[in-house]
Amino acid sequence: MKKRTISTLLAGAMLTATILGCGGEGAQADTPNNSAQENAEAKPEDGAAAEAAPAADFVPGEFPISKEPITIRIMVPVSASQAKPLAELDMIQEYEEKTNVHVEWEEVSSEAYTEKYKLTLASGDLPDAFGPAFAYDPSVIYKYAQEGLIVPLDDYIQSSTVNIKKWMNEYDEFRALSTYPDGHIYALPSIDENQNIRVDNILYINQSFLNQLNMEMPQTLDELGDYLRAVTKKDLNGDGRNEYGLSFDALQPSKYTYLFGLFGVSWDTKSYMHSSQGTTSLAFAPTMEETRKALEYFHGWYEEGLLDPENFTQNGTQLKAKAKTEGVGASVVFWYLDLNDGDETLNEYRVMPMPEGPDKNQVWRRNGMIPGYSANQFFITSTNEHPEETLAFIDYWMDNSDNALINRFGPQGYSWDYLENGKWTELANIPSGEPRTMENSTLYCTWGTGIPYWCFGDFWSQKEITANTALERQGALNSSYMECAAPGLPELVYEESENREALNIKTDLFKYVDSQIAQFITNGVTDDSWNAYVKKCQDLQSDRWAELYQKYYDLMMAE
Repeated sequence: MKKRTISTLLAGAMLTATILGCGGEGAQADTPNNSAQENAEAKPEDGAAAEAAPAADFVPGEFPISKEPITIRIMVPVSASQAKPLAELDMIQEYEEKTNVHVEWEEVSSEAYTEKYKLTLASGDLPDAFGPAFAYDPSVIYKYAQEGLIVPLDDYIQSSTVNIKKWMNEYDEFRALSTYPDGHIYALPSIDENQNIRVDNILYINQSFLNQLNMEMPQTLDELGDYLRAVTKKDLNGDGRNEYGLSFDALQPSKYTYLFGLFGVSWDTKSYMHSSQGTTSLAFAPTMEETRKALEYFHGWYEEGLLDPENFTQNGTQLKAKAKTEGVGASVVFWYLDLNDGDETLNEYRVMPMPEGPDKNQVWRRNGMIPGYSANQFFITSTNEHPEETLAFIDYWMDNSDNALINRFGPQGYSWDYLENGKWTELANIPSGEPRTMENSTLYCTWGTGIPYWCFGDFWSQKEITANTALERQGALNSSYMECAAPGLPELVYEESENREALNIKTDLFKYVDSQIAQFITNGVTDDSWNAYVKKCQDLQSDRWAELYQKYYDLMMAE
């Protein structure tokens, strides 16, 4: 396989930030770049173990992992779409017998997970590891790593894994992306280089409603408003009530911020910073004038009843139930299955090409610097008595091949299969003939929950897209969303003292911004309320937050 390097990554305008910032007390060099470089240079060749690596009582890649049965406890977020507890999955039960490793899965609702994992780390009553399918804050991970509650993985990777070590050695950017300012790897990513996820959430429109109204696909935000006015003034499904307009779940930051790009502001979901093509100068998105214009515009929609009043309260399960049976006019989601779960008998949803804003603005936020690279998805705590076995347990599923497919989609022949030409494809229907949904897929696979999966570009190149809905999404990304996508921004981890400062600032600052977005959309924006909002953001150190982010972003871009 061709070795991918940092310079290759830079050529594509992508790089990480976790290796940047001045080294902390545990650093081995004066600068983070040197620290990370020395760490990479010091890594042993395949088949050799690092001198400081603990001696494993097993051969990596061979089974059982443990001669005697052992138990590890892993906390994971789960969504309502996860049809079975992880412990009941056949693939997990069979694998536990094969490895002699039993996992007690501590499953926590994804809606409550943000507070739960932070409280758990703060309490000191820790599981052995934290699992994927959640955006862990790298600043939080680094804070507790510096306190000794989260352990470095560098030596364990070398001594106890096959796949993780292989890919970390062959894909230099993934090692760099996973390396913290002190030169250590504390958390493993999930990697899914599927070109269809370069942008995550996009606009979907109810094609069934469009057809009934005899309307064309909207080309502008104003035309979308005209469509929503027609939708919300009619009973299109015959249930005696007018329909919902624009509806989505209440993930924070609000999904409204995707639409703010149609007013010229790119609102990064992790940093709340704005980036523009052609410059590395960033701005704090929540206080930009473009944000105010967007808020004023959507308040007008709110007063007209074009916006679902539950947009700030409903979760994904509630949205899906509403969109599938009652129908919503439009939404901002990742996939049409998030709305009708594949059942198009009542409401058929289709991708909406990105419209123009009132001043012909077209900006859409990108899914991070490297689409598909989800940092900090699996980390081990200091209470874990079996760290080598824990990494070996997940390593098997990170092979960029069949095991990753099973982890992601279930057994061959269920929701994926090989074609006669040697390529593989996702199946639109399960063997019973029913449409494949998240629920019936997760009867047989983790869907990346609990165990990360690694699928690189060469893996996805062996897939043949056969589903029209996937082709439709890919076409929309290529023809509109990617063309207008802002430069992706990284999650930055700073030198230790500034890392703590930044973490403290954003905790209060982002919470306040989120609450005010809801207030402005529902109650409107005046000069006095906007000025008070900007002043409060400044009091909560928004200028310092932007200064810190710009400082470390500049260091990264200079490399």
